[in-house]
Amino acid sequence: MADRGALAAAVAVAERHGLRCDDAVVLRNQLNVLVHLRPAPVVARVAGSIEVVRPGATWQRRELAIASHLARRGAPVVAPSPELPPGPHEHEGRVLSFWTYAKPVDAPVDPVAAGEGLRFCHEVLRDFDGSLPVLSGVTEAEALLAKLAAEESIDGAAAGRLLARVEELHATLGTLRSPIRPLHGDAHLNNVLNTADGPLWNDWEDTCLGPLGWDAACLKLTRGGGERAEAALAASGIELDPAELALWVEARAVQVDVWRAFLGV
Repeated sequence: MADRGALAAAVAVAERHGLRCDDAVVLRNQLNVLVHLRPAPVVARVAGSIEVVRPGATWQRRELAIASHLARRGAPVVAPSPELPPGPHEHEGRVLSFWTYAKPVDAPVDPVAAGEGLRFCHEVLRDFDGSLPVLSGVTEAEALLAKLAAEESIDGAAAGRLLARVEELHATLGTLRSPIRPLHGDAHLNNVLNTADGPLWNDWEDTCLGPLGWDAACLKLTRGGGERAEAALAASGIELDPAELALWVEARAVQVDVWRAFLGV
């Protein structure tokens, strides 16, 4: 179902900056709402249900800074829009940003090219001088789980099982001494757009500091990824002891299960 409030906010802010958008259409309505401001080559990213967990504009401001840094260095990413100030903007309580429309190619993403692209992005991110949270995918999921349990909006037994998994992970991950560095933070293949210019990495809102094992786990747990996810991981250059990788895969699985509980799916 289209989010008419998000669409209206996107059009209003775009027109305020002189952008013609006679045929705006919602491309996706999930945690964020993506609105293609046709005929302009611009996509508005409007905070949807994500704002319950991430209120305000801080995370969008950070995402824009990260993507701008990567794009300036030639990394294969979807860049903030040059057609108008990318934001973040606020309109009637909705927070949004503007991005370059990357026309998709109707074919599966080449997993090797995607993995190589992630490797390039990892290297470029080393020079990013902005502030980044530490492994926010894990800490945010913990806070969200506590919120869901307190509100009794999740089955008590399910909450207990997830809390037990979180506590067990803390004890195990605390023994690791892996170096931390900037990560994509949500590096699964469904966050890669296949375009005429090749695969472009998208959705940098979860970028954080952490061990490469976290991004490796995100790749491995790509929904429907299978052999393609394994090929992307091999091409990314991330090499880990299998036992350590298994721990990060479990940590990622816990995060995914918490968000699924939040979304009710």
